[in-house]
Amino acid sequence: MPEPNPSRPLLSKIQSPEDLRKLASDKLPQLAQEMRDEIIETVFKTGGHLGSNLGVVEITIALHRVFDFRRDRLVFDVSHQVYPHKLLTGRRQRFHTIRSTGGLTGFCCTHESEYDLFTAGHAGTAISAALGLACADAANPALRDRSVVALVGDAGLGCGVAFEGLNQAGVTQRRMIIILNDNEWSISKSVGSLSRYLSKIRTSPLVARAERKLADIVKDLPVVGDRLDQALEILRHMAVPGHIFEELGVRYIGPLNGHDVHLVTDTLERVKKLDGVTLVHLLTHKGHGYGPASSDPQRAHGVSPKAAKKLEPEVTVPAGCVSPSLAEKAAPKKKSFTDWFAQGLIALAEKDPNIVAITAAMPEGTGLNKFAEKFPSRFFDTGITEQHAVAFAGGLAKAGARPVAAIYSTFLQRGYDQVFQEVLLQGNPVVFAMDRGGLVGQDGPTHNGLFDIAYLRTMPGIIMMSPRDGVELVQMLEFALKQPGPTAIRYPRGGSAEDTVAGRAPVQLGIADVLATGHDATMFVYGPLCEQAMDARKLLQQNGIEVEVIDARFAKPLDLQILRDRLRTREMIFTIEEHSVMGGFGSAVLEATAAIQNEGEEVRARVAVFGVPDRWIEHCSSREEQLKQLGLDAESIAARVAAAFRARHGEAATLGRK
Repeated sequence: MPEPNPSRPLLSKIQSPEDLRKLASDKLPQLAQEMRDEIIETVFKTGGHLGSNLGVVEITIALHRVFDFRRDRLVFDVSHQVYPHKLLTGRRQRFHTIRSTGGLTGFCCTHESEYDLFTAGHAGTAISAALGLACADAANPALRDRSVVALVGDAGLGCGVAFEGLNQAGVTQRRMIIILNDNEWSISKSVGSLSRYLSKIRTSPLVARAERKLADIVKDLPVVGDRLDQALEILRHMAVPGHIFEELGVRYIGPLNGHDVHLVTDTLERVKKLDGVTLVHLLTHKGHGYGPASSDPQRAHGVSPKAAKKLEPEVTVPAGCVSPSLAEKAAPKKKSFTDWFAQGLIALAEKDPNIVAITAAMPEGTGLNKFAEKFPSRFFDTGITEQHAVAFAGGLAKAGARPVAAIYSTFLQRGYDQVFQEVLLQGNPVVFAMDRGGLVGQDGPTHNGLFDIAYLRTMPGIIMMSPRDGVELVQMLEFALKQPGPTAIRYPRGGSAEDTVAGRAPVQLGIADVLATGHDATMFVYGPLCEQAMDARKLLQQNGIEVEVIDARFAKPLDLQILRDRLRTREMIFTIEEHSVMGGFGSAVLEATAAIQNEGEEVRARVAVFGVPDRWIEHCSSREEQLKQLGLDAESIAARVAAAFRARHGEAATLGRK
C-alpha cells in the first residue's frame, strides 16, 4: 500500500469503499475537500470534465457509504461525473492517467472495475437500465433485497427515454432509487419546461420556510416520522401544483442540499429501506468548492490542459500542470472545423432569413452559440432530445424553413428513427451537420463518430458529404442549403488551416476533386484524411511511386464517372476514411465496383479499404495518436500503400530509398 499523501491523508488511506465506511462521520467533509483537490490537480494535467465532478463529490461519498455496490447496483447516467467514484473504488493510484493513452477512461468502463456496471457516455438511459436490473433482481428471491440506484442529472431527466423509464417504473413499482442531481446544467444551461419545473421546486420560498417552520413545531413531539413527511408533501403540493413525479407513481423526497454529506447519507439510509420507486431530489452546484468552475460552469464542464490554466486554480497545483507529452504534441494553430461551420452558417444566414439552426443541448460544442447571439429567434436548443430535435427539424422544413441540425455524429444515432421517418421518408430539406465525425481522442468509444456513413447511406434520398478542410466545409454547407432534399455533412474534431488558394473547384453533386495526379495508383479519400493522404504521397514519391489523390467529397452519390475510369486505368485504388470499414465509404466503392463489373465493364484495379477496423476504439491522449494506432496517419498510409505496391510487383523497395 502506498504511503499516505501528507496533503491528503484521508484519501490516501481509502483503497476501496470498505475503507470509506470505516471512516468517522466527522471526517467526511475533509475527505470531500481532499477529493476535490485531487480532481482539480489531475484535470489541470490531463484535461477532462471538471465542473460536473466537483458537484457530485458528497453524493458519491454518501452512496458508497450507504450501499455496497459489489452487490447493490449503481447506474450512472452519462457517467462523465464518475471521477469521485473512481477515486473511491480502488483507482486512485491510476487516477493521474485519466483520459490518456493506456490510462483510465473518463467515463464508466466495465473493463476497469467491478463497480462499473455499464460502459456509458450518453444521456437519459440510466433509469431504464436500472429498472431492468431491478426487475431481474425481483425475479430472484436471493436478490430481492439488493438496492438499485440510478444517478441522473436534471438535464438528462429531460430526455424522452428517461420519461419512458419513469413511466414504466411507476407502474412496476420495483425497488429502486433515482438520485436526481439537480445543478441546472448539462454542458450548457438546462432548457425546457421540466427545467423550469425543477427550478420552481428549487427556488420556492414557501416550501423552504414551511418545512423549517413545521420541523421546528414538531421536533419535540413523540411521533413525527411518516406524519411529518405527509405534512411536508401537502405543503409541496400547495407550492408546486401537480407534482409530476408523484403522479407517475414515484415517491418524491426533496429538494435537499446535495453538498451536505451527512444529510445525504442519512436520507439514503432511510430511503434504502423503502419499497417501490423513490426519487431523491438533491440540489448541487456545478463546480462546487472551486470558485472559477462554480462561477463559470459552462467553461468548466470539459476542459483541456490549456483551457484549465485559464481557470486560475485556487488549490496548489504542482509545476508543469500541462504534461510535457501533451505540450510537445501541440499542433500549429488551426481554426477548428466547428468554427468554420459556425462562421459559414452565420454568413449564409445573413443572406437567407429562412435558415434556422437546431442543437440538442450542445450550443457551445457545435458552435451554434455564436449563431444564437446573432439570430436568437432563429436558434433552437431542444435539450438532450435528439429524437425530438430531428423530428422538430422535419416540421420546420415542411413549413418552408431551411433547418440546419448540428448534432454530433455519435448523438445523431439517438434520433435514427426520426431521421428515417420525419426527414428522409418525407424528402424534407434538413441539413445534418455532424460534428465529431470520426475519432475523438480522449472521450473514447462512446463518443467516436464512426458509424454515420453506414447508418445513413442505406436509406434512399440523402446526399452525404465530407470536406477535406474548413473552406470545403463552408462550400458544402452552401451547396446543402440549396438542395431540395435532405443532406448530411460529417466533419471531425480538430482544426483546418486557413486556405487562401484561389480557383478551388465548386461543389457539384456527385463530383470528386482531383488534388494530385499519379499513374501508379489512386488514393480515393473521403473527408479530412486528404491531408494525411497528400503527405503520404510525398513519402511515396521518395520511393519512386507516383500516387494520385482524389478528394471524393461525396459518399452518396459517388462520382461513378471517375471511379469507372480509375478501375479501368489503375492497378490499385485505396479508399481512405475516418469511419468504420463496415458499411462506410470504402464499402460504397466496393459495391459500386461490383455493380460496374456486373454491367460487363472492364475492371483492372484492385480496391483496398483503409479505415477503422471492426472493433471498439479505446480512448487515447489525442485523435492523432488514434490515427497512428489504426494506420491512418501519413507515414502508415504510405507504408501500407508501398507494401501493397511491392506485393503487386514483387519489389523490395523501402520507404525513403529509390
